[in-house]
Amino acid sequence: MSESNWGGKREGAGRRPKAHDGTERKMRSTRASDEEWELIKQFAHLLKDNPEKAKELIDKLN
Repeated sequence: MSESNWGGKREGAGRRPKAHDGTERKMRSTRASDEEWELIKQFAHLLKDNPEKAKELIDKLN
């Protein structure tokens, strides 16, 4: 009997993590320069870790 790598549990499989409010996070795409992308990544981490703080920052900008 030979073993195959088909099926079974594997890294990255399954449902993606939900947001803090329980809603599903959808994949999005955008175009950005390298410098813009670094800022986007920083803000995305802040938003995921502390959505209230991210909202405060956005409100201050508006």
